[in-house]
Amino acid sequence: MSRQKRLNRKRRQVRRARLFERNFHSEERVRFIGCLPCEVTGRGFLKRENAHMKSRGAGGTYKDIVPLYSIVHRDFDEMPESKFRERYGRSKQSVRDRAPHYQQLWEGYKA
Repeated sequence: MSRQKRLNRKRRQVRRARLFERNFHSEERVRFIGCLPCEVTGRGFLKRENAHMKSRGAGGTYKDIVPLYSIVHRDFDEMPESKFRERYGRSKQSVRDRAPHYQQLWEGYKA
């Protein structure tokens, strides 16, 4: 492998690590959020995901994450507001507004 390819690989690894830290903070935080019950359904025994409430492209960071069951996460991203409200009985904004709560839980956990 050429020297240039090794350097490019190293740069990609550094960039990925930096992006992961900005978007998710740490593996420990990903596991912490994943252990919490889904914000919408309240279920804790199904697979939860770290769902960004503010897109990363719009400047969202790890502070904008809420635990959502994987199907709810997909519906949150793809469904129109009215259909989401009809299915889950909550507005998308009410779910987004809970992101600071999970950041406070994380800060309390780390304290």
